[in-house]
Amino acid sequence: MIGRKLSHYDILDSLGAGGMGVVYRARDTRLNREVAIKILPTDRPLSETARLRFQREAMAASALNHPNIITIYEIGSEESTDFIAMEYVRGVTLRSVLKKRALELEEAFRYCVQIADALAKAHAAGIIHRDLKPGNIMITEDGLVKVLDFGLAKFDPSAGGTGDGSSDSDTAAQFSLTQPGMVTGTVAYMSPEQARGERVDVRSDIFSFGIVMFEMLSGQLPFTGPNSMALLHSLHFSAPRDLSQLRPKTPRPLIGLISRMLEKKPEKRIQTMADVAVELRRSAAGLVDGPLTWHPSDATLDMVRLPSDSFLSRFSRRQIWIAAALLVVVVGAGVGGWRYLIKKRSSAPAAATTQEFLPGDTAYSLYQRARQNLDHWDREGAVETAIKLAERAVQLDPQSAASYSALGEAYVLKNRDNPDPQWMKLATQYANKAIALDSYLSTAHIALGLVEMESGDTAGAEKEFRIAADLDPKNAAPHRWLGRLYDKTQREKDAKQQLTAALQLEPGDWKIYMELGLNAYQSGRYQEAATNWEEALRLEPDNSPALRNLGAVYHALARDDDAAAALQHALQIKPNADIYNNLGTIRFYQGRYQDAVPAFEKTVALGANNFDNWASLADAYRWTPGNADKAKQAYATAIRLVREEIAKNPNQLDLRALLATYLAKSGDKAGALQELKPVEQAHSKDPAILYSTAVAYELGGNRDKALQSLLAAVKAGQSLDDIQNDPELVGLRADPQYHLKIAGASGTKASQ
Repeated sequence: MIGRKLSHYDILDSLGAGGMGVVYRARDTRLNREVAIKILPTDRPLSETARLRFQREAMAASALNHPNIITIYEIGSEESTDFIAMEYVRGVTLRSVLKKRALELEEAFRYCVQIADALAKAHAAGIIHRDLKPGNIMITEDGLVKVLDFGLAKFDPSAGGTGDGSSDSDTAAQFSLTQPGMVTGTVAYMSPEQARGERVDVRSDIFSFGIVMFEMLSGQLPFTGPNSMALLHSLHFSAPRDLSQLRPKTPRPLIGLISRMLEKKPEKRIQTMADVAVELRRSAAGLVDGPLTWHPSDATLDMVRLPSDSFLSRFSRRQIWIAAALLVVVVGAGVGGWRYLIKKRSSAPAAATTQEFLPGDTAYSLYQRARQNLDHWDREGAVETAIKLAERAVQLDPQSAASYSALGEAYVLKNRDNPDPQWMKLATQYANKAIALDSYLSTAHIALGLVEMESGDTAGAEKEFRIAADLDPKNAAPHRWLGRLYDKTQREKDAKQQLTAALQLEPGDWKIYMELGLNAYQSGRYQEAATNWEEALRLEPDNSPALRNLGAVYHALARDDDAAAALQHALQIKPNADIYNNLGTIRFYQGRYQDAVPAFEKTVALGANNFDNWASLADAYRWTPGNADKAKQAYATAIRLVREEIAKNPNQLDLRALLATYLAKSGDKAGALQELKPVEQAHSKDPAILYSTAVAYELGGNRDKALQSLLAAVKAGQSLDDIQNDPELVGLRADPQYHLKIAGASGTKASQ
């Protein structure tokens, strides 16, 4: 098989074999990525019923989207060869790790939490693994856990119930990884009911995971026997071995959890994997430093396809700012590369408007008022007031986990407003303190999720928000934050689903409408975005972020008079850098470059010290006579700042594309072309990245590639208005090929 082609996959080498077939490393020639290909057996025929059921269950598994679950890309068949294409993970199995050494306690905790989270996700989607064992768990060199072989799992729509009525013996011959006719799974890790061939539910996976956890901690199995029959007898009738004797320093809560997982009768076990995950975190409190989540190292791993930490490019990348809950989203006209980008809000801290301390205050009353201020973070001084109130609350009650969670959240907000490492250090400290005091507190997990989202740990943030939602099902906030997180990682449909759930729980929360507006805007649904932000403004009058957003979306709807009115209203409430930036952007869009200069100068003077703002100012200088030296200096600052951001995560293609435009505009054409190499190799379909690439190529003197990238950007959704108003593309718009290609792609007359 090696060296052959299967569909659009080039088979490179063998990774291993089992009773269900051979797994190969392959190259996906369409997407230019490495994958793992499982070839189903050709030495014995599979019945049509078996094949259809296999496809149904593998398709269900492929719907799972979780960082700790192997991703299934495709189920296919070619010339009677059935195959599954899945994510290629370079690492080692947990089995191989356990053969070499025992796991440190903290290491075991971190792996166990990731496994539990993965299985909880699968169970929620109706998938029961049925073959959980160390050989089906991969550990990457970066400490990320991947649970494998969900494509062979059982699909059970009732998930948490008693299954679909089929027994394992019904399907054993079809899906066994060992020999045809045996019950599905590996005997040493089976639940008693699975070993009997009875129908199973999620509690069977809980039993299997209990065995895996026992082995991770002790290096031995809880049930043993000299042969399969003896082992089966032990599974059914023997008590598990004493973990406290095998590893004396194992925490008692963890021993108790494993004992409950290994109950013979399913009804006596802990009932859900989500509960297992919560218990694991609770058991780890005080024993493990930091959150029990995976943190990527600086190394880039080819095999791990994780969501980028960067604020991913949206519908385009322009330079009008939108404020949605915490972030401000760049969504205006073409300054600084004519782009959209989620950015941090950069207004200066303002004086508090809420009375801080009252006679007779208790820790709880202080916490309540702190929470009220956080719920109205848009108001002047609200975040600072929340911090003072919560700090006083923990002075009165040092055991108040709720107050610590409020402090964690508040310092994340403060960092968004005025980035400073000390604020994130405090946010992390307070969020972890809240978890340590009460791991069952939903707001504590929200605070930690916000810290991890701000720090770029997307997977960790998702875990914490989901735990928060499970702990408090009536709380809209976890769903709202999941919506934000999914929007950041271009999972707009998932984001919309979470935000809709949040709105059902809290229909009067203006912050949810802010997020819904962001979700709509990023997908180009401008009128829907405007409607949501108008509702946010109705619910929270004099809401400066909502007004800024309306200024942006009205501009996108070609309602510049309404946009200007909204921005003027926002300036009356609270003049800040964002609003000046938006006004400068509109002036630039209108070709009034001299009027744009003072607005952008005010933007950076007010402390909005980020690469986008400096690039916007540089662009305005560049197109204003007599400001060439100022433009060069401003571009140098923008280049330095964007390089600092890229250094945090080199895979941020949107920032690399922007850097290429900055370099080209500053005259460094060679540097621009060098930055475009990884962008080109990624074959991105993001219109913002494609647009920046087109501008960089045009300024670098490569008209053909500029047209090619611009055509792809238009097909991906780039606005033709942006192209026609971008002064950098004047020469390109005069090219006959522009009118022939771009007008044809957009269905609109492309004017000069």
